[in-house]
Amino acid sequence: MTLDEIKARIGGDYFALLGLPHRYAIDAAAMKKSYLAMSRATHPDFFAGDPEKLAEVLAVSSAVNDAHRTLEDPVRRAEYVLLAHGGKNAGDDKRVPPEMLGEVLILNEEIGEAKAGGDAAALAGFRGQMLARHESVLRQIEALGAKLTESGDARAKGDAATLDALRLQLNAMKYVQNLLGQLG
Repeated sequence: MTLDEIKARIGGDYFALLGLPHRYAIDAAAMKKSYLAMSRATHPDFFAGDPEKLAEVLAVSSAVNDAHRTLEDPVRRAEYVLLAHGGKNAGDDKRVPPEMLGEVLILNEEIGEAKAGGDAAALAGFRGQMLARHESVLRQIEALGAKLTESGDARAKGDAATLDALRLQLNAMKYVQNLLGQLG
């Protein structure tokens, strides 16, 4: 793949940039192969003697890295899909599933008490509980992301209910990840 071929793909969506169909479920091997080919073609060492070209290559390389980093992570990919299909960003919609706020407050308190008391067994139990919750929320995110991209059209607007449900689950995932971070 040449630099000009990669530049021609920039400006479209991240899926197109990496040569993938616009679907939430991705072929990780195909993405890695495409990413590595693009990384080789845009490696700064090949353009060190040409400062003008080097600046261009660094911008292209940055776009490729951003696309890869976003699509590689299932939560970041869902956030990207949500925004691409007309959903709200986390700053504009901070809601979480109603039952989650009370649960998080109680867990924060219980985790604090277990840490203060040095209760390793309780902390391990909370960690197991949060890992299970993480998997559950991730499965919901994946299903909703797949639903938004089932048409394969990067410009298609998602239905309001799916967009809303995905935003809620992505916000919930942040709480789960924060609790997991507290538990180490």
